[in-house]
Amino acid sequence: MTPEPSKTPNSLPDFDPGLENDSVWNLLDEASPTEISPRFAADALRRIRLETSAPMPWWQKLLSPGPLLAGAATAAAALVIVVSLPENPTPVAPQVEAPPATPGGDWENLEDTLAQELLSGAAEDPSLLSDEEIVALLY
Repeated sequence: MTPEPSKTPNSLPDFDPGLENDSVWNLLDEASPTEISPRFAADALRRIRLETSAPMPWWQKLLSPGPLLAGAATAAAALVIVVSLPENPTPVAPQVEAPPATPGGDWENLEDTLAQELLSGAAEDPSLLSDEEIVALLY
């Protein structure tokens, strides 16, 4: 028995016959090599830092999806409220309670009215008032 060379699960074979006629590999074979500047990595990182740290102008913030969606939702809610309102609302008059009527109508007549009520009550039941109280109501 001959020992097989150990292969890791992720290793690729050295040669794949299907890649011989692959158009992408053929295109890459025809491409010319390009020279990368020695500062390519530093320039790329500098550009990334500048793009992520620069604050957005106010007009870009206003036209971003969040404020646009919030404005559209507010406009839709206002439209629904306006459409659902009645066309000719009837004004409701406030209900004002009238002050309680005084017996006799005037404050000046209050004493006379009270005396008449007490006398009519004493006429029905003489035990309610004493004789002196009845005399005081009469005069």
